[in-house]
This record gives sequence, C-alpha cells and structure tokens, in this order.
Amino acid sequence: MFPLASIHALGKTGLALVEILIGIGFAFGLEISGFSNSYVLTGQFYFRNGRVIKAMFTSILVAMVLVFGSVALGLLDYDVIWVDPTYLWPGVVGGALMGIGIIIGGYCPGTSLVSATALKKDAWFFVLGGLVGTFLFSETEQLFHYFYNSSFYGRLTLMDVFHLNAGVVVFLMALIVVLTFWANEWAVGRFKREDSQPAPTPRWAPMASVIALLVAAGVWAIWPTWQQRWNQVAATQEPLLQQRQVQISPNELATTLNKTRPLQTVIVDVRDDYDYNLFHLRWSRHIPLNNLLAATPEFRKMAQDTPATVFVIVSNGEAQATEAWKMMAAEKVPNVYLLEGGLNEWIKAFGEKDLAAGKIMEAKAAGNAKLLDYYFAAALGDRYRAADMLADPDNDEIIEKIKDQFVPKIKVKGPSGPAGGGCG
Repeated sequence: MFPLASIHALGKTGLALVEILIGIGFAFGLEISGFSNSYVLTGQFYFRNGRVIKAMFTSILVAMVLVFGSVALGLLDYDVIWVDPTYLWPGVVGGALMGIGIIIGGYCPGTSLVSATALKKDAWFFVLGGLVGTFLFSETEQLFHYFYNSSFYGRLTLMDVFHLNAGVVVFLMALIVVLTFWANEWAVGRFKREDSQPAPTPRWAPMASVIALLVAAGVWAIWPTWQQRWNQVAATQEPLLQQRQVQISPNELATTLNKTRPLQTVIVDVRDDYDYNLFHLRWSRHIPLNNLLAATPEFRKMAQDTPATVFVIVSNGEAQATEAWKMMAAEKVPNVYLLEGGLNEWIKAFGEKDLAAGKIMEAKAAGNAKLLDYYFAAALGDRYRAADMLADPDNDEIIEKIKDQFVPKIKVKGPSGPAGGGCG
C-alpha cells in the first residue's frame, strides 16, 4: 500500500529512514493519546476509562473500511496482503496471558517502550520483565512445542469462517464497533470512581457512528459479484480458455489420479443431483454450481496448505465446467482445470466395458453440451467400472497405454500472496 511499486525501491538507507519516521510518529501518537499512562491502560479492564478501546476499535474500523473499500474498487489485491496465520488455542492462551500481564504491569509491549523513553520507572521494570520473560520462553519452548504449534488454520478470516463476502463482514464489524463504543460509555458511567472524571462524550459522537455505519454499508453495496471480479481478470484468464490451455484430457486426468505425478488432485463435480446420482467419478466432490462460491475459501486454503494441489472441474460436457472455472478464477483459486469434453468424453475413453455389458448405452440424440450422451441401466453413481477406472485389474496396462497419448497441460503454481510479513 506504499505509494511506490515497492518500498524497497528506496534502498536500505531510505527504508531505514521511513521505518524510523513511522516509529517516531507511532510513539508520538501513543504519547499524546495518553497511552503511556498505566492508569489509562488498566482502566479499560475496570470500566473506568474507554480511551484505549475507542482508539483501537477506531483504528480497526478505519483500516478495514479503507482496505476492503480499495479491494472492492479494484485498487488493491487482498491476496497479496500479509495476514498472520491462525494458531487458535495458543492464540487464546497467549491473549489471556497478555491481558493478565497488562492488568498487573499497567502496560502492553508498545506502550511500555514509549513510557520507558519518557523516563517512567514503572515502565523500565515492565520492559525488563518482558525481556526476562522472552528469555524464559525461548529456553522452555521445547516443553510445550506441540501445543505452541497446534490448531493451525493458516490464513483464516471471518469471511472464511462464516462463508460471507467481505462487504457483509465489514458492515457487521462496523455495527459491532459502534455497539461496543456505546456499551463502553454506559459501563464507564456506571463503574467510574468518584475521584476520577472520564472525558465527556463528544457531541459529534452519534453522528460519527452513523457515518461509520453508512460508509461500511457503502463497502457492502459496492462489493463486486464474482462476475464483476471475473471481468477484472478476464483479460489474462480468458485467453487460457480460448487457447484451451486449461482443458485437460481424460487421459491426463487418469494418469494424474494414478499418482504418476506427485499431485493432490481434487475433482469437483458441479452438476445437479440427478446427473450426479446417475454417474460420477468415485474420487469427485459433489458441489453443485450454485453452491460453488461458498466452497472457494476452502479450496484456497487447501492450495495454501498443500501447494501441489490441482482442482479439476467436471460436468456432462464443458459448459457448466467452464462457468465454474471462471468462478474459481475470479475467486483466485490456483491450479484450476476442467475436463476436456466433460464426463461424456471420459465415458467414451474408459467406458468400453460398461458399454459392452449394456450397463451404459449411447443416447440416440447426443450433442447437447449440458446433457449426458449416454443412457444408464440404473443410477449406480460411482459403481460403474468407468467411474472407478483405476480399480480395473488391467489398470497398469491401461495407464501404460495412454500415458503418451496426450499433451500435458497441468502446471502447478503456488497461491498468490506475500512471501512473509506480519508484526511478529
């Protein structure tokens, strides 16, 4: 978000100066806000002062609206923003311990350093305690290493957890922030001490709350649909479809499933229930096209956790699979391909024994790209031989026969995103 292609264009000296200026500005902001005062910080826990809560939540609200507003307008790629990975239970325990430390010591790590530079003796002891605690942690980490690295969820956001688009989450979070402000105001008024008088609520606070909610609602209103996101990437993605670089042959899919390549292959069947129940590949996941968007966060996480993951979309022909491919490309799921000719072409390639046994019969009126070109003796799903071709006793012979009968198109790319970052 720096107004340069890369902040590193400033060089080491320029980068150091920027970091120093940001540090000075941050420390100055903490000092003039009164956050170097331990009474102000601990007052949050006793409902006697709401300054820190208001400042932190305001920062979250402003940053959230600006970031996701920029994403909605196409000015910012959210996938290249570093999001700290989630370690759920270690995070819960660590947050609780940090809260206890702030109550006892009166500071958090950042404010303690600001107060220490202001020559406050209690802050010096807090910083010293922090250094000792850091040393003890480093020396004993092996005792709780497994817990410390447990419940890893990777890059996890509220959108992923609740399957909501970011516009809805922005508005709901803005509503929570505003309600928290007013609840805090009530609590401070209820529990304040007689010898302290919290700052009165500004007269413009109600109007500020309304404006915050309206701006958040605006982000929700302009949040793009997947079709609009597809339009943003169509210039680079549409040629892949037109040049048929992402349509893989049944032979390539079969050899990939046969583990001749070190890939984790996820087959996504986007047809309706009727066609899926008639016939489907044994290794496929059934996600009807209308439900596919809700599954894309899970797919992105799978690709993040296992970079050698390939997604192959299947439908009867290519029509539905192509629409699903565009949807997943718009949602920036990496390594997505579709089955060339769909399941019609798969049955043509591997359904010889089912056809000979009369379990599958060619339809008289074939050619509709959205329909199956075959009749089925019964709705056996994946119990046809063609549905589980790899279980065929002649599997090795089949794979050996077809392994050179296609042009490989699968090229695994890692998910987009920053190489690293975070505030440690």
